[in-house]
Amino acid sequence: MMRTSIVCVLLAVPALLFTAQRPVDLSQQRVVDLTHAYGPSTIFWPTSPTRFELKALAAGQTPGGYFYSANTFCTPEHGGTHLDAPVHFFEKGLTADKVPVEQLIAPAVVIDISAKAAADRDYRLTVEDVAAFEKGHGRIARGTIVLLRTGWSKYWPNVKQYLGDDTPNDASKLSFPS
Repeated sequence: MMRTSIVCVLLAVPALLFTAQRPVDLSQQRVVDLTHAYGPSTIFWPTSPTRFELKALAAGQTPGGYFYSANTFCTPEHGGTHLDAPVHFFEKGLTADKVPVEQLIAPAVVIDISAKAAADRDYRLTVEDVAAFEKGHGRIARGTIVLLRTGWSKYWPNVKQYLGDDTPNDASKLSFPS
């Protein structure tokens, strides 16, 4: 199963259910978890100076007789399954906290380029790929989330296979479809 940053949709659902003027009924929807869990094997952008870190603050019985567990974690923002805020590549773009939750929930389509990516690890989605998808499935409606199936999830969590290079602090040799 391919996993991408659409986890934001799933994490945002509870917030939308309680804050929207009209609740979303998910009983008739197919909700798909596309995430990779964060942990020691999480893949991060090569120039990130740190990795995922989890520290236990408490785990066990309290003096009051009940079990309590608490942790702290730290992680670079560009790793694993995540939402890239528009500000990432646009100076005047929104930060993640300013992206309206309503923009994270929408109908989705999947354009499958996995065969092309298997033949060329640097394959880039083309206008022709989108036109071929629309010819077979109908026009993609405005506001639809378009997911790109590259087949690359099969390489997770092998950094070298996933990114094409595992040289620390160097992003110049990366090679993967998009």
